[in-house]
Amino acid sequence: MNVLLRASACRRALGGSVATRVWIALTGLLAALTIGVAPPAHAALTCQDNVALNVAAHEDDDVLFMSPDVHNDLAAGRCSVTVFVTAGDAGLDQAYWLGREAGARAATAHMSGVSDTWTSETVQINGQALLEDTLVDRPSVALLFLRLPDGHDGTGYPSTGGESLQRLWQSAIPAIHAIDGSATYSREGLVATLAAIMTTFRPTVIRTHDYVSPYDSGDHSDHQTVGYLVRAAHYRYSYPHQLTGYRGYGVSDLPPNLSQSDATEKLATFLAYAPHDPEVCQSDTECLASVCGPWFSREYTVGSEFGGVQNAARLGSVTASSQSSATGQSAAKAVDGVVAGYPGGATNEWATLGGRAGSWLQVAWSNPNTLQSVVLYDRPNLDDQVTAGTLLFSDGSTVPIGALPNDGSAMQVRFASRRVTSVRFRVDAVSGSTHNIGLAELQAFTTNVAPLAAVTASSENAATGQTAQKVIDGYALGYPTAPGREWATVGGRSGSWLNLQWTVPVGVSRVVLYDRPNSDDQVTAGVLRFSDGSSVPVGVLPNGGGQLVVSFPARTVTSVRFEITGVSATTRNVGLTELQVETG
Repeated sequence: MNVLLRASACRRALGGSVATRVWIALTGLLAALTIGVAPPAHAALTCQDNVALNVAAHEDDDVLFMSPDVHNDLAAGRCSVTVFVTAGDAGLDQAYWLGREAGARAATAHMSGVSDTWTSETVQINGQALLEDTLVDRPSVALLFLRLPDGHDGTGYPSTGGESLQRLWQSAIPAIHAIDGSATYSREGLVATLAAIMTTFRPTVIRTHDYVSPYDSGDHSDHQTVGYLVRAAHYRYSYPHQLTGYRGYGVSDLPPNLSQSDATEKLATFLAYAPHDPEVCQSDTECLASVCGPWFSREYTVGSEFGGVQNAARLGSVTASSQSSATGQSAAKAVDGVVAGYPGGATNEWATLGGRAGSWLQVAWSNPNTLQSVVLYDRPNLDDQVTAGTLLFSDGSTVPIGALPNDGSAMQVRFASRRVTSVRFRVDAVSGSTHNIGLAELQAFTTNVAPLAAVTASSENAATGQTAQKVIDGYALGYPTAPGREWATVGGRSGSWLNLQWTVPVGVSRVVLYDRPNSDDQVTAGVLRFSDGSSVPVGVLPNGGGQLVVSFPARTVTSVRFEITGVSATTRNVGLTELQVETG
C-alpha cells in the first residue's frame, strides 16, 4: 500500500479544495466550542486498577486498527486512556487537526455509549504540557494529545520543517516540536514521557501499533515509529502489564476475522469520527468501497509481551543445554528484557546449536523467590517452534507446557505460588521444520509487590547512591561488592525506619528482609507496622546479607513501615540491601 497517503490512508481526494477548507474551518470552530465546561475530572483519580492504555499515531488509528478491542473495553465500562502521538495534521492548518481531535472525541463517546461532552485541561507529565480531555459522563475515560507533526512517508511535511517521528527515532533530527508550540522532545525525552504516562495512569494493558516489523514493510511510518517508541517505554514501566502490537495497513492482505456485528459496529464508530474529517469517506457505502474498506472486517495483532519489575528472571544466573555464542544468541539473551529474535533481532534471543527436543534453559537464584507465573516467547521465525515442554522447579514440582505461539508472542503460564531457587524450561517436542530450538525471552514473575510502592526513609546516603529506593531494585547486594545497590542511612542506628506506600490496597502475607552484607552494620531487632494498625516483630537479620523471611496472617494494607529497634554495637550506618513484600 502507498504509505504516501495522508495520516491513515482512509482518505478521499479532496486535497485543498474550497469546500474542504470551509469544512475544515467549521469543524475546527465546532471542536473549540463543543468541549464541556464542567470541572476537570482526571482519569487517573477514578481508575485504581485494570486500566487500558491505547497509544495511537493518528486520531482514527485506535478505531481502524485496535478495535474492536478498544471498543469492547469502553462498552464494558473499563477505565481507558488513549494517547494520540501526532496531530494527524497531514501538513494542513490548525483547523484541520483540531477537527480530527473532535473526531476522536466523538468516536470515543460513541464507543462508550454516552454523550459527546468533555472537559479539557492541560496536565504536566514528565515536565511536558499535554492536553487531556475527560468524558463527562464517564470520567474514567480520557484522551491525551501530544500534537507532534504528522510524518507523512517518514520525511515529514514542509509546513512542519520536515520533522517526523521516524527521523527522530533514526536520529536524523535531534528533536521534534509539537505543532502548537506546547512541547519539544528529544528521542530520549519522548520515550521518557510515554513511560511517565504509563506510570501516571498505571495500565495493566497497553495497546499500540506494530513494533515488530521493520520500516518499508508497507505501513505508515508514524504507526511503526509509535510502536517502537511505546515498546521502548514499556521496558521502563514497572507495574505488571501486557503490551500488544496491532498490524496496520497490512491487514488488507489477510482474511477477514471479525464477526459481522463487530465489523458493523467498527464502521459505525468510524462514521462517528468522519464528520469531523472532510478528507475521509463519509458513508458506509463509500467507506466499504474505499482503500480502507477491508480494515472494518479485520483486526490483527503482531506480538504481545509482559512487563514489570517483578520479573525475577533478569536477576538470576542462566545456563542452557547449548547456545550459539558465535552469533550472540547466548542463553543470557533469553532474560535480557527484550522480547525479540531472528529475523528482527537475532542478538536478543537464545538459540541452541542444533538443539531439538531435550534442550533446556535454566534460571537460578542465590536466594529463594516466590514465583506465580512464567511467560515464554518462542523464537519468532516460522521454522523453529516449541510444540511441548515442561517447567521444572527446584522444589521438585513440574508444570506441563503446550505449543508456544510460532510468531514469538507471549504464552503466560500461571500456577500456584511456590518458593524456589531455580526454574528450568525443558523442550519436550518441536516442529518438523526446527533447526535450532530456543527462546526469544523467558520471564518469571514473583509475588513481590514492593517495587510498586513509593519508598521513604528516616535518612539515606544520596551522595554514595545508597538511597532508600535501592531496597526495591531487585538486587540483594551491597557494600563491599556493590554499594550502589543498597540503602544506607547517614549515621542511623536504632530508631531508623523505611516506609513503603501503595496507591491502592495490596494483600500481603510475607516480608523478606536482607541486611547490609558488611560485617559491621547489622539489624538485631525491628518491627513491621502496617496501615491497618497491626504490627509484627522482627528478629535478628543474618549479618552476611542473607534473607530473613517474616510470615504472618494475610492482611490488606496501603503501607508497611520497617522500624529498626536494635542494632549491633559495631553499627555505624544501618540499612538494608533489599526488602520484598509478597502476596502469596
